[in-house]
Amino acid sequence: MKTNTTASRSKTAASAVARGLTTMARSESSTRTKSDPVLLRIKSILVPIDFSTSSKKALQYAVPFARQFGAKLTLLHVVEPVATPDFANSFPLMMENDKVKAASRGQLEHIIKEQAIAPKLVEKTLVRFGRSFHEIADAARTLKVDLIIISTHGYTGLKHALLGSTTERVVRYAPCPVLVVREREHEFVQAD
Repeated sequence: MKTNTTASRSKTAASAVARGLTTMARSESSTRTKSDPVLLRIKSILVPIDFSTSSKKALQYAVPFARQFGAKLTLLHVVEPVATPDFANSFPLMMENDKVKAASRGQLEHIIKEQAIAPKLVEKTLVRFGRSFHEIADAARTLKVDLIIISTHGYTGLKHALLGSTTERVVRYAPCPVLVVREREHEFVQAD
C-alpha cells in the first residue's frame, strides 16, 4: 500500500511539472509582457555524481526529466584536491591525476550501464579537479546547462558544520535552476 502511495505522489509531481511547463508554453505564444512567466526550456541537464547512493538517486530523477523534455545529460564527477607539500614534484601528481581521471570515467560509464541509461540520453561524462561546488557551478556556466539535478546527503548538526554543504553552495552559485533530490526522497515515476 505504501509503495502505491509513493508511486502515486511521484506521478502527481511529474504531472504537475509537465502541466506547469505546458501552461508556461501557452503563455509564451501570446503577447508577452515583463510580468509574464517565461518557459524554461530544458535541453541540457548537469548531474553531479560522487558515486554515493544519493547521487545515483539524483541520476534516477534526471533520466525521466531528460526523456520528458528531450534533454541531454552531462554527468560530472569532481575530484577534490589533496593537500601536498610545496616541495612535491608536480609531474608524478599529474600522472596520478590521469589515473584518477581514467578510473572516474570508468565508474561513470559503469553507472550508465548499471542504470540502463540509453546512450543517446548522455551527451558527456566529465571529470574535473577542484572544489566540488565551484567546479559544478563553473561546468554549468561553461556548458550553458538549463538545469542541475543534484543530491544532498542530508548531513545535520556537527557533520554539516564541519563538512559544509556542497549542495547549498551549488544552489547559491549556479547560473541555472537547481533541483535538489534528498536521500530519502520518493522514487521518481514518469507521468503516463
